[in-house]
Parts: sequence; C-alpha cells; structure tokens
Amino acid sequence: MNCVLYVEGVENGFYTYSDREKKYKVGDHVWINFRRTKKVGVVLCEDSSSDHEFKISEILGQVEEQVSYSKELIALFLWIKNYYLCNFGDIIGVSRPKNIKISYSKRIVFNKSIIPMDENEREFIEYITKKQTAAKTTMVQKFGKKLLDKFIKSKVVLENNTIKENKYLKNKENSIKYRYNRKKSHLTAEQAEVKNKILEGTKKYYLLKGITGSGKTEIYIELVKDALEKEGGAIFLVPEISLTPQMIDRFKKEFDEIAILHSRLTAKDRATEWKDIYSGKKRVVLGVRSAIFAPVKDLKYIIIDEEHEGTYKQDSNPRYNAKYVAIKRAEIEGAKVLLGSATPSIESYYHATQGVFQLLELKKRYGEAIEPNMKLVDMKGEKNDFFSEDLIDHMGARLRKNEQIMLLLNRKGYSTFVQCHECGHIETCPHCSISLSYYKKDGLYKCNYCEYTKKYSNTCSNCREKSLEFSGKGTERVESELNELFDLPILRVDSETTKTRDSHNRIYSDFLNKKYNIMVGTQMISKGFHFPEVTLVGIINSDSILNFPDFRAGEKTFQLVSQAAGRAGRAEKKGEVIVQTYQPDNYVIQKIINNDYQGFYEEEIENRKILSYPPFSRIINVIISSKEEDGLEEYSNKFYKEIQKDTLEMYGPMAPPIYKMGGNYRSQIFIKGSRHEINKLKGNIAETVLKFKNNDKKNKYRIIVDVDPINLM
Repeated sequence: MNCVLYVEGVENGFYTYSDREKKYKVGDHVWINFRRTKKVGVVLCEDSSSDHEFKISEILGQVEEQVSYSKELIALFLWIKNYYLCNFGDIIGVSRPKNIKISYSKRIVFNKSIIPMDENEREFIEYITKKQTAAKTTMVQKFGKKLLDKFIKSKVVLENNTIKENKYLKNKENSIKYRYNRKKSHLTAEQAEVKNKILEGTKKYYLLKGITGSGKTEIYIELVKDALEKEGGAIFLVPEISLTPQMIDRFKKEFDEIAILHSRLTAKDRATEWKDIYSGKKRVVLGVRSAIFAPVKDLKYIIIDEEHEGTYKQDSNPRYNAKYVAIKRAEIEGAKVLLGSATPSIESYYHATQGVFQLLELKKRYGEAIEPNMKLVDMKGEKNDFFSEDLIDHMGARLRKNEQIMLLLNRKGYSTFVQCHECGHIETCPHCSISLSYYKKDGLYKCNYCEYTKKYSNTCSNCREKSLEFSGKGTERVESELNELFDLPILRVDSETTKTRDSHNRIYSDFLNKKYNIMVGTQMISKGFHFPEVTLVGIINSDSILNFPDFRAGEKTFQLVSQAAGRAGRAEKKGEVIVQTYQPDNYVIQKIINNDYQGFYEEEIENRKILSYPPFSRIINVIISSKEEDGLEEYSNKFYKEIQKDTLEMYGPMAPPIYKMGGNYRSQIFIKGSRHEINKLKGNIAETVLKFKNNDKKNKYRIIVDVDPINLM
C-alpha cells in the first residue's frame, strides 16, 4: 500500500511513500528519508494511483511520543486547504500549540573509521568512535564546521535528525471520570423549549436568535452537560479574549475541568491545556477562534457565541473562518453546531430562513429584566461634539443613583488624525497610506496598521508652526473630556489598555465590583458582558462604521450598536440607551432605534440580492504586494489575465482602500460569483499562485488569496 504524506516543514509538501505491511493509519507521525535527510511525515490518506513515474521510498517507522491526529481532523485540515487555498503546514501550525510541535535535534553518528591525516582529525575520530553519536552543535564547537562537513561528505559520520523529547506528550491516555454539576439549570419555558428542540432535533445546525439578556448562556451550559452525560465533549467559542473571564467564571461553577485556549496564555499553559484535551482529561473547551481545532474526544456540540462577529475570521494565513470550519467539523464528526446571537449575520439568518439552519428564538429577557428605552439624538444641533445635552443629563442622573454607565466609541487614541491649521499638512505613516493617530498619554503618533510610532511634538513637521488641530475623536479623548465633566475615575477599555496578560480579568473584576462607575471603550465592551448595575449606555458616534466602503457597513453598524445597547438594564433596574448620530434618517439607525432586526434584515437582504452580494454569491479577494511600486501593476495584470473568467464578476487590478501597508504597495483583484463558478476557479488560482511564486526568484512579490473575506480594506 502507498500513502500520501505531508512532510513536516516542507511547503506544499505532499509526497507518496510505501507502507508495505500496512502498519500505519491516517494521522500517524512517521519517519521517512526525504532528500537525504531523516524527516517526519504525517499520513494523510492512501494513494490509490497504480502508475508512478518515480521510485517510492519506504516509511522507516513510527515516531514515538508524538501526537496522532484523528482521521476526522485530517479530513478537516484537507478541506480547509482546498476551500481556503492555504498551505497544509499553516493549518497544522494553528491546530496545535508551539510547545507541541516537532522540534528536531541534528545528531552526528559514527559510520566508519579512516586513518587520520593530522592531530585534529585524530581527535575527531577518537571522540566520535567513543561517543558513537553526538549533537551536531557540539561537534561544530569542538572541531569546527569545515572538518565536520569533510567527514560528512566522506561518510565517516552520518548526519541524522532526531526529535527532542517533549514532556507534554508523555502519559497520553487518561481515564478520569469527568465531574460536573449535574443539577439542571433553572430555565424559563421559552429556554426549555429551545433546549429540547436542539437535544431532540434531527438537524445538525441551529441558529439561536436570542435578544440580549435572554439567557442564551444557560442553554449553552445545558448542552455541554448533555455532551458529558453521553461521555462526549464540547467546544465553546467566544469572539474575543475579553469575554473569557466572565465565561470562565460561569463555566467553573458548573464544570470541574475546563480547558481554556486563547492567545494570552503562556506557551507552557497552552501546551498543558492541549495535552489535557488530547488525553481526554478535559472534555470541555472554552476559547477563541483557534480552539475550533482542539482534539476533543467524542465531540458532541460546537457552540459559537456572538456568531456574527468578524473576529472568527483569521486575517493571516491560513485565512479560515472558525464558524464555517465548525460546521464542516460537525459534518465530519457527527456533532451538532449551535450559532448564537442577538443580531445574527445576514448570511446565517438567510440560511436559517432557507432551512439550512434550524431557527430558534428567545424573545424575552431572562428574569425580571426588560429591554432598555432607546433614544436618538441628532448631533447636528449640539454644541458639544462628544456629548449631547441629553447624554450629559442622563449620565448625571445615573451617577447620582450610584449606577453604572458604559460609553461606546469604536476608535482608540486621543485623535484619529492631526492637521496643521497653517499649511494643512496631516501627519501620516511612512509605511502605510493612512494618517497617524495621536496618543496623548504616551506622547506618541501611532499607526493603527503597522504599529509605527513617532514622538509627538507640538509643532508641524512640515512648516514647524505650532498650529496643530486634533480631529477625529478616540476613546482617550472621550476619557479626557469626561474628566472635565465628572470628578470620578474613568475605566477605559481598548487595545491600548488591555495589552497585559491579566488586563481583561482586572477590568472585568474592577467594573463588576464598582471600583468605576463609567466605562468608555471600543467594540470590546459591546460583546456579551453582563454588568447588573449598568443602566445607561451611550453610543458616542453611531456613524463610525456606516460610511466605510464595505457592503457590510450597515450590518456591522446595526450589530455593534445593538449589542452595545444590550448591556443596559440587564437586571431589575430599567435601562436606557442614547444613540448619537449625524444621520438620524438613515434606515440602519432607524431600525436600531426601533429594535427592528427583522425589518433591517429584509431591507438588507433585498439590497444584497439586487447587487448579488453574499449570501447570493461567493467572494475571493486577491492582494498582490511588493516593497517596490515599479512593476507591481504589470505583475498584477499578468496574474489577472491568467485567472480571468467570463462567468465571474472580476474587478481589477486596482488600488485597495489602503494602497500602502507595512511598507508594501498593494494591488487588489476582487472576484464575485456563484458558489459553483467560484469553486471551479479555485483550482486555477492555486495553480497560478504556485506558478508565479516559482517564477519569482527574488521573492519580490507576495500573493494573498482571501476566500470569503470579511475585511476588504
């Protein structure tokens, strides 16, 4: 029997090897000879081809103390490779922690003796004859690279790869009896009905549209308990690290052992958690996007909270969407998927209306809580650019009652751009074609794309005049303005204040315990938080996303503002939401104020249908970039001609909204068409990318293919 193997560390490394005795199964790590070097391969499938024009080498043996992927995960990885047009090695890379990955150690092995020509050669041969094997680094240090290379070439010694011992992979099997709180959650009649439809239903995919505060988490927990009762496991995904402290607290009340997977864990902690999942010690996984690859035993449920969030889409290789990977994994492993949101994505809700997902709804808030009052403020008539008179009055009233307030502005920093009043010059990033944001506390200009920083001075870098104007407000500026109005400490939550490992835990705990009465933050604060004392939510600028050149701009605005509004009045106290806008008549704003998701969806889906945007089509975005602007247009045009197809809408090559990013000039090809035609094109794109890459001997160009993109900037 012949097997197709992926050779670890080799790009596009699919090769055929022989397994004459049929010893190895899909997912095993095996030793092979690859280009005269001993390497590790992963068995992917049987090679059914009978006619090969090359000699097929034999698999040398199985690698001890290494993971074996299940055949189901291997099938999932191969699907991701073909669907998202990415390298198999990149998928393997995100599927396991760094400390679990194979680490080679190069060894020098004695092979034969010769008569030494000088004292150095005599010492070398005596040493390796006595030791028989030694680390290559040791041999280079003792005898020098030149002498070692000579003896490798003459086969006095052989160079072999071995794998460094990995403590995380010992004692793999675990037969622990999983403990959890078997007491059922107290569910309302509405919640119980939803739960039973999932437990007893024959569908594999469910969409739970539950208004904010309706108790979706209680249903999630009951499903996880059902998985454990059946001696299976569950994966629970959240869109942001910021949500994990609250969810961890809730889950730990119910389950003795849960695995936490997110990027703020240390490499050691991630590896330990992964090992516990792999061994079966932990069967419940709570994490962000990459947790979808966790090797959970007997997977029964995948639950995706806030399924509408764009953070489930990876913005670097491999550019997968955890939501769709979850659906495919469930199909392969026979599990069920539950997507939950108060504001489902347009695509998900459409699929529910078409019967692909079973639609379930929670229309009432849990317990005594009722939905907040919504009020719209037209900022064109206001004197203060930050806070309307209504918002200031309501904030004062809530603070006098010792209640809490959340303010949303989806821009960080003090000012989004700084312009000279004298010459009109705007401070811009030298590496990206965007303006620099000003961060007052740090005294810096910063690029929000490439992290370039520049020390702030109060003079214009062009004309040296001291006439700088700070335009475009950010969270730091709002915090500063609030300090002028209220003599209270303000809690600011954005990517600048949440850089440390424990920052999310600290912020959540401090606000829950009322160390602060006012929280101001970016979109981070709009997702899933439950603070019982928050009775007022203010949306500083509801238009911040609305005018983006993106067909999803209206959808993102509706979701962001509605989700933030849902933080108000989640306990017995009545909540209020004040939405500030310069576009009060815009249909998106009107639907938000009237809490009319159905009306918004119907208008949005009709627009999508007319313009043939998802879900009525599929999209691929190709970005070609280079450090050198000269030649980029010609190169992009050649690529475009290679993949051009009349049955698809193809635009470009053209400059994307951000032409230069991170020092690279960029060209964009936008492709839109039916699922069938897009799938037919994928093979051609993959072949063309490989062809162009092989011909680009100087590695001057980089080609990125983003299937089903979320970010079109």
